[in-house]
Amino acid sequence: MIRKGEDYIKSISEHHGTIYYDGKVVEDVVSHPAFRIPIRTVADYYDLHWKEESLRVYNGDVGEETSISFMRPKNREELRRLRDGLVKIYDFYHGFFGRSPDYLNLWSTVFAAHADDYFGKAFGQDYSERVRNIYKEAAHNDLFYTHAIVAPMYDRSTPPSKWKDGYVQVGVVKEEKDGVIVRGACLLSTAGPYAEYLWYLPNIRRDTDPKYAIFFSIPTWSKGVKFLTRRGFYPRENYGPFEYPISSRFEESDAILMFDDVFVPWDRIIFYGKTDEIEGFMWNKVRLRTWFNWHFTIQHYTRIKFYAGLAIAMSEAVGINNFINVQEKIGEILIYLAMNEAALLGAEEAGEQLETIYRPNTQLAIAASHFNMRVLPRIHELLRLIPGGSSIPVPAGLNDFENPEERKYIEKYLDSKGLNPLERVKLFNILWDVIGSESGLRYEQYDRFSRGDPTIRWAQIYTEVYKDKKHELVKIVRDIMDQMPDPRE
Repeated sequence: MIRKGEDYIKSISEHHGTIYYDGKVVEDVVSHPAFRIPIRTVADYYDLHWKEESLRVYNGDVGEETSISFMRPKNREELRRLRDGLVKIYDFYHGFFGRSPDYLNLWSTVFAAHADDYFGKAFGQDYSERVRNIYKEAAHNDLFYTHAIVAPMYDRSTPPSKWKDGYVQVGVVKEEKDGVIVRGACLLSTAGPYAEYLWYLPNIRRDTDPKYAIFFSIPTWSKGVKFLTRRGFYPRENYGPFEYPISSRFEESDAILMFDDVFVPWDRIIFYGKTDEIEGFMWNKVRLRTWFNWHFTIQHYTRIKFYAGLAIAMSEAVGINNFINVQEKIGEILIYLAMNEAALLGAEEAGEQLETIYRPNTQLAIAASHFNMRVLPRIHELLRLIPGGSSIPVPAGLNDFENPEERKYIEKYLDSKGLNPLERVKLFNILWDVIGSESGLRYEQYDRFSRGDPTIRWAQIYTEVYKDKKHELVKIVRDIMDQMPDPRE
């Protein structure tokens, strides 16, 4: 069943978790200024499925039509079809709004694909059924999931079990007949305040204490689930889409997710107690890292398309597109665009055919995503450099055009070779919302760290992503060494 936007809005207005914002508990999340923009955008996501027929597919795993983001790709062609659908969704977002429902839909689908060969073997047949049931529930009801992974950073020099409070990171307090009680907090729950369900998956590599080894799915409105949200970056009072064309559509809310002795039923738990199984989950069997980095690359590819268009439009509007230094900067952005497109195509072509799913190539998907942790902030820098100081002196808002006295000056002094004054101001308002607004800077910071510390992630390309292929690379050098004369002979 594929919902419409009004169905989602009705659902989240009737059920949402405890949300703290600016010293108060949010009573009406739908109309609250910090959340109404992303809620409207999520509603638009659902409505997009009814405007774009290609986003709706018959799903044999569920036995009904679902979003394409719930489709399990069984071969290369189906993976390509899934990628085409996700690109269409993120073209709609212009590459922003990364915590869209499709993101965690993909996770639930991947988990279900490995219900038997991973979850069943590692934890038992009951877990296989749980994974499948949660997936079918999410797909049938077209639920909006979010997630959280990282423990609060109390003391990174020691494992969480050694902290003065062993339940800063989420852990199991006690087991009961029908489930477990969990306590602790987690970063970073983007979209938590207006999502309907959540996946909690901790980074248990940092601590092998089995009380932390629990992955589960529950409604965000479960008793004891609470969200402490950051300040909203919505447009300032009396301003809107003209002044803030990106923030007014793609502002996302981020929150600290807290479990205040939350009861989790056994049938919502898909991973429990076995810290040694995290490698199979993230790197070996399920390879969740492959899938979410592939998805990140799709998001980034569509955003870089938007950035490239913005750079070209700016340079042509004011006649600097023939300057070699500007061409170099635009060319750099286009190189990044081409490399992301190549990574997506290559990840499909060199993917891995498994019994239950066709998986994109791990090395290409992860390398591209980790590369973009530095590429996207670099493009922000290029977008600042291309227009120079002309990005700053832009009229305050739409009202400036409605004052006849002001307008005559605007039309004279803000006219340009390629755009009339109104279109030029629109263009530079887009630019400033990308590189200078709170929302734009939040995206830049998120792009740098959303997959973790970029230094660690780049190092992992050597230590983990290519660890099984390193010998092939070394062999190239060894072959030359073996052909070189030996002075002892």
